Amino acid sequence: MQLNIPKPVVKPPKSFTKATSAKGVRKNLEWLQNHKHEYPGQWITLNEGTFLAAHTSFLELYKQMERADLLKVALFISLK
Repeated sequence: MQLNIPKPVVKPPKSFTKATSAKGVRKNLEWLQNHKHEYPGQWITLNEGTFLAAHTSFLELYKQMERADLLKVALFISLK
């Protein structure tokens, strides 16, 4: 039996940059310092310091980002 637990996805920011832009890296690091404790053992995606989604499975998170058309801007980080 598979549970249908909704996966949290925050509304994407109005504009995106590549996940590795200099501005984005600084904001992502700041977000990590302040929030990484909220997602232990999970994979997360960020863009310019904005949390996009989290999941325990990289593959499921990847699929979520693909469905949301955010693969080009999502930075995947393991908090395991």
